[in-house]
Amino acid sequence: MKSSLLYKLLAGVLAILLVLGGAYAGKTIHDTQLEVDRFRNDEEKVQSQLAEVKLKLDKNQEFLQRLETDSDFADRVARQNLKNYAKPGELIYRFDVDPLTGAPAGNLDSAHPPANTPALGTGQSAATPHHK
Repeated sequence: MKSSLLYKLLAGVLAILLVLGGAYAGKTIHDTQLEVDRFRNDEEKVQSQLAEVKLKLDKNQEFLQRLETDSDFADRVARQNLKNYAKPGELIYRFDVDPLTGAPAGNLDSAHPPANTPALGTGQSAATPHHK
């Protein structure tokens, strides 16, 4: 009789341990699944960012390729971005006011040419620096 009570007690303790172990395993699996879902969401965001960066890289490579192969395009880009540069023999005209509207043409006084380029005055040749 004593052994049957001992077996019942042991079986009850084992059942409780199994239930607690199962609950712990279920919680662990649930937490792991939530973490996997977060990682998948993060992966989708990173994949989207990667696609944007690849698109930008392709555009920049196309731009660079065009600069290297199309001299007219390179000249146009240089003239657009480097306002104080000119080809030998060219004249650069700068106006204090916009000739069409009469409005100020911008901060010409604060514009500084690159260190290795002479500043050019109105109607002066690019090859001859302007001295005040």
